[in-house]
Amino acid sequence: MRQGLASSTIVSLASDFPAAEPLAPSPGNLDAATLNAEGVSLPCSIRKLNAAGATLHHDCDLAEGTALSLTLASGQGIPGTIAWTAGEAAGFVFDAPIDVVSTVARTLASLSAERRQMPRIELHQTVSLCHQGALEFTRSRNLSQGGAAIESRRLLLPGDPILISFDGLRPIQGTIKWAQEGLAGIAFDESLPWQVLMPWLRQVQQAHARPARSNAFPPPGLIPDPHAILLDAPARVREGVRWWNVQLRGLTSQLVEFETRAPLALGTPLWIALPQVGGAPASVIERDHHRYLCEFRLPLRPSDLSLITGGGGA
Repeated sequence: MRQGLASSTIVSLASDFPAAEPLAPSPGNLDAATLNAEGVSLPCSIRKLNAAGATLHHDCDLAEGTALSLTLASGQGIPGTIAWTAGEAAGFVFDAPIDVVSTVARTLASLSAERRQMPRIELHQTVSLCHQGALEFTRSRNLSQGGAAIESRRLLLPGDPILISFDGLRPIQGTIKWAQEGLAGIAFDESLPWQVLMPWLRQVQQAHARPARSNAFPPPGLIPDPHAILLDAPARVREGVRWWNVQLRGLTSQLVEFETRAPLALGTPLWIALPQVGGAPASVIERDHHRYLCEFRLPLRPSDLSLITGGGGA
């Protein structure tokens, strides 16, 4: 993989085999690589790379079933097999899954400081958008040091300022660069340092590797009060300098229950940003898998509860 100039290669944390499907014309600035066998070295470039394989762009005579080694610009060699070819595209399946984050880290380490730039990462993750005072939970498509592509149901226009929050990162100020058919591109006001993104991606990769809990039998509510207000509303919580997107599940004047992928320990102090009323400090007092119960430092006022639940207030 070659960085330094803005790369068009997509790196994914997924582990799907490269699919044989029609591809758009090859973009420029793809990361260079070579396909090697005994006495053979064929140049190619990488359209997309994940744990299971790579989609390549080439102008060589490749045959399906050929065993080769894909050598990245960092010198890392990955043995595998040509699974399919379609014109100038080919699918290369690795003999064994690779650690994508370590592969990116090895590439960065092989570059000089002025050329050290992360590739664009394909990332389907729940994010929150704050746009014109409204909060929306949606999904990201990809992320780079300088921007992100997202899905959105809102009317977003080029030039609109926006605040986007990924789980575990500080909220990021940006500007809408383009928007069409439910998708939008965001340019960050300040680029994210690779020193911040690399350890964060490692955490995301580890979270993907953990088995998901079945939703066939949702866990019961953690709030012991039978008169607790039941909710299904997006919100955010802050743990130190990190923000997490959460889904509110229940609320009383003293307790709040939410669901999140954040790994929060018992006793963790949080700032909980609640819809309509701003926010309040609280601490984690109970957890059940991805469900958390927190106690407010000061009870919410009845008027706050009414605003949060849409009942108005004084």
